[in-house]
Amino acid sequence: MKEWTCVQVGHHKSIGEVIESHQREGWSLHTYQAQGTPTMVNHYLLFERER
Repeated sequence: MKEWTCVQVGHHKSIGEVIESHQREGWSLHTYQAQGTPTMVNHYLLFERER
């Protein structure tokens, strides 16, 4: 069975740090999506790991 968590990142410069932090805890990135307007974008990272 898999465990899932979704993380919202406000600025694209933080994406790498968030991914590295979650990978150290055993998570792997499953899906990445960016949504918003040209002046404000939110980045959503969906991580998974085995229980």
